[in-house]
Amino acid sequence: MFVNNVCLKRRACMKRLPSHTVQALFHFGKVQPTVIMADKLDDYLSNKELSLAEDLRKCCDGKGAEKDIKESADILHKLGLVYKERSEECEWRFTFAMAVLTLIGNAPSRITDLIRNALPAILTSIRFALIRSAALMNAAIVRKPPNNSVIKNDLDKLHRYVLKLAKVQRDQFDVGAYVDEVVREKIESMREETKLALGKLKHIPDDVSSERAHELEMDKINRVKTLQDNIAAKYTDVMKSVSNKCIEIMGKPPCQYCVAGMGSLARKEITPYSDFEHVILLDDESLQNQDENSDQYQSALEYFRWFSILFHVIILRLGDTIIPAVSVPSLNNNQIKEHNWFYDAHTPSGISFDGMVLHACKFPLGRQEKTKNKPWTTELIKPVTEMVEYLDADVDLKNGYHLGDILTKTSFVSGFKSIYDQFSQQVTDQIQSLWTPRQHQLMLKQLEEDLYNFDVGKLLAHFNLASFNIKRVVYRSSTLFIAFLGRLNSIYQSPCSCYDIIDKLTEKQKFDSETAHKLAYSISIACEVRLKIYCLKRKQEDMSQEPLYFNFTDSNIPDLVAAVGEKSIIDYFKITWCLQTMIRRNNYNLVEIDTGTNIMILFQMGMYEKVVEEWNDNKDVSIICKMFVVAALKFTSRHEDAISLGKSLLIQPIPVNVTIHVLFDITISLEALGRRDDGVRKRLKNILDNLSPNDLNDVGGWFAQEAYGRYLLSVEIVYEKALGEFIKLHGSLLKTTKTIDGDDMEKEIGSKYLFSRNLRHIAFCLHLNGNNKQAIKKLKEAFKIFNQVGSVEVRLVQEANLLLGLCYYAEKLYRKAIKVFERALLFHKQYPCQWMEQRLPKVNMAVECCETMLNEQVALLLFSTDAGCRQFAAALCDFGISF
Repeated sequence: MFVNNVCLKRRACMKRLPSHTVQALFHFGKVQPTVIMADKLDDYLSNKELSLAEDLRKCCDGKGAEKDIKESADILHKLGLVYKERSEECEWRFTFAMAVLTLIGNAPSRITDLIRNALPAILTSIRFALIRSAALMNAAIVRKPPNNSVIKNDLDKLHRYVLKLAKVQRDQFDVGAYVDEVVREKIESMREETKLALGKLKHIPDDVSSERAHELEMDKINRVKTLQDNIAAKYTDVMKSVSNKCIEIMGKPPCQYCVAGMGSLARKEITPYSDFEHVILLDDESLQNQDENSDQYQSALEYFRWFSILFHVIILRLGDTIIPAVSVPSLNNNQIKEHNWFYDAHTPSGISFDGMVLHACKFPLGRQEKTKNKPWTTELIKPVTEMVEYLDADVDLKNGYHLGDILTKTSFVSGFKSIYDQFSQQVTDQIQSLWTPRQHQLMLKQLEEDLYNFDVGKLLAHFNLASFNIKRVVYRSSTLFIAFLGRLNSIYQSPCSCYDIIDKLTEKQKFDSETAHKLAYSISIACEVRLKIYCLKRKQEDMSQEPLYFNFTDSNIPDLVAAVGEKSIIDYFKITWCLQTMIRRNNYNLVEIDTGTNIMILFQMGMYEKVVEEWNDNKDVSIICKMFVVAALKFTSRHEDAISLGKSLLIQPIPVNVTIHVLFDITISLEALGRRDDGVRKRLKNILDNLSPNDLNDVGGWFAQEAYGRYLLSVEIVYEKALGEFIKLHGSLLKTTKTIDGDDMEKEIGSKYLFSRNLRHIAFCLHLNGNNKQAIKKLKEAFKIFNQVGSVEVRLVQEANLLLGLCYYAEKLYRKAIKVFERALLFHKQYPCQWMEQRLPKVNMAVECCETMLNEQVALLLFSTDAGCRQFAAALCDFGISF
């Protein structure tokens, strides 16, 4: 391909090279492109990349997020230039390799075989280096550094270099101008029209009649379905326009072809910010008599590989591709943990190609980077017949993601419609011919995994301990199971939305009209939520909220309620629970949701007042549901009712874990009322004495230990005994957080959250015993964990703030105390909570006292005697530092 660029001098030198030297020159053909090469120039490039990566790491916090985007933009630009240099070096290697083959002839030999085997890896290195270079430079431009014009100039040079390597007919094509004048305008128009349509989707009120609610639900279904169809059509038009432009630039294709969309585009559930999953199908007739190693076959593949790269570069120019999506080895290498650290919070995640991470790669170049465990590649540019072979289950499993399943739902984007129709028909035929008991078992196994991973109860149960992922909780929890029912009933049409599957199953009389209505309504809510959140944030942001801080007594789903209304989001989780239950029972009848299940769902959504309302309407529920009611009564400050109901449960034969949770909630209500209860204390002590060491190191044991310590501290006011219990719990939690499996994120977050809360308990005990320096140390540890957990209750943070301020005050560190109190006041403005609101006057008074040091002598007097210390403890309780 680049033979003409080789100088005669290199040819002459090559003749004199011994075979072992030639072998050394081409050893890189045996390794994956992301592996750092061993010869000098690659060492220079790799060292340079690693040095820049280390500079970038210094610009980021502990979570890999940039602190100074102007400084990081300069590093990303330089890193982009490193990858451009790498592509140029790989081009030279390819040229050199071809020259060697020309000089020594094509006769089979160990050297020629070695060189030929190396060529695909070299070409892949060129292509991936170009993509990464473009992604890094575009990411630098998004950060708007002072030298933006310089970066844009370097990016234009990269574009021209891509056009040169692709040997296009129109080598003067201006990628930047085309994107800004044509592509971006089409996309912005699509996004604005979507926002206008979403604005017409009104919330369904809580207080309407069932007949009126049904009418409003039907209206929502029709509007959302029409909106999704329109978005899919406009998104397809954008990609068709870019595809046709690439063909125009490249020149006449060597054969008929088709670009086919996959994923959400094929399901007609795409958003104006979704990535573009697609394949390139080639005409069988043009290539059917060609060996895959023939010049004609390889020429066709090369044409569409460069077509894909040009397409990719154009989409990258939009500036919507986050850096982790291109898997830069020194920043986001999934194979090497220390090189997978960068978090791109500044590039908006919008329209882009599917990511290059190993479990994705649903774009034409596919998965080209081998790993030790999966030393194979997967290219998604193939003749129709070869692409259909991916539907075979063995191929599907081999590639590590469900490629075969994804290929069963596609949509036509550009090229020759006849090629797409041929592919669709072969897919249908292949599925029917391949359907075996083994296929059925594989499908059921996948269903079992999905029911476990996307179970509504499980997803909501851990809601307050992790960021809320829209795609996982609100979207996939329903759409995955509608898609399963489509596969189970041989619904193979393409494209095919969840609405289409529901309609087909209704035609087959699997669903009655009411079931079909409810399922279509749930899909509409899921799509509406996703669209509204993405459009609001102007990016594909699946974290509906990033609850660094939350209130247990507030609704924990503000984004979702704001998006579709309280009634709709509650209805969504109820219908989805019924859908999953229906599938578990292997029938097509949505079960009627009972009061107990309703209470469970409402509780896990954080809607405690509604839990109490349901309980007052119908008290005939299970013990587990009553446990939720006790907690809801506690959260809504109905402490007498919480204690009464809790005690009624304790006299029944209930599981130990339920007993622990009920005792925990009773203890907190006793704290709030300032009441002792020897029966509760004895029950807690008895449970702790009978728990095994393993149980003490689990969630139930943690809650039992904390409840007992809190009882001793707040109810009996026995500081030293309470401190001993909290220190035991500290040891248990410390042991767990050090040994926990990193993949068990829920347990990891939960243990860290309890760990930080327990540190606050220890600090409080230390403070009440006059050991303020140790208390300050423990509180600082707690604040460090707050930053790591990513999900902390507002009240806990404010309790720690006020306690730290009082410790500083007691140590006469008035300036530090003022700083902490003022931080608490500022924090309250950002994250208000009722607990802090009630204490604002006292906090303001504490600031004034610190400023004037009016209480210095009183504080000295208080700490001089044991009686004074107890008096000071009573003053603290009056101040509000209690549990």
